[in-house]
Amino acid sequence: MRVALIFFVVGLLSCERKKEVKVETPASTYPQQEVNQLPIMLMTDKDNNTTDANKLKGKNIIILFFPDCDHCKREATEIAERIKSFDGYTLYFLSINPFEEILKFAEDHRLNGIKTVKFVQTTGDAIYNNFGAVPTPSMYIYDNGKLVKKFNGETKLEEIVRYL
Repeated sequence: MRVALIFFVVGLLSCERKKEVKVETPASTYPQQEVNQLPIMLMTDKDNNTTDANKLKGKNIIILFFPDCDHCKREATEIAERIKSFDGYTLYFLSINPFEEILKFAEDHRLNGIKTVKFVQTTGDAIYNNFGAVPTPSMYIYDNGKLVKKFNGETKLEEIVRYL
């Protein structure tokens, strides 16, 4: 019995399975698609118009903020004072707060009425799914769908402007 078991095990081990050879097609034969690192989420403005963040074109900055956050207030004040530094970019101030609070923030920091500054709203789930648990303010600079730089937490404007 023992001998039969040994022959059985040896027989199993000696059986060779034919290995499947996988031939990979070189990546260069496929058309390269443009990388898009913009978040996949809807942003809603005060008029209830929605924008798909993933479809933004050109140079964009998404700024996550809370209207009652002192760090966000300081950064918004600096941005308003040096808005010319952001020429060529559209700034999306994005919050989960009610529009009443978002619009008051825009007014208090003299950012309302600036054509290239938009105040939009989304859900907490959309923020978390795209950015994770991040401090506010957090800023994401994109150029044609590619993330150029991200800043989590209050950041001096001199540091931000280096990447524009």
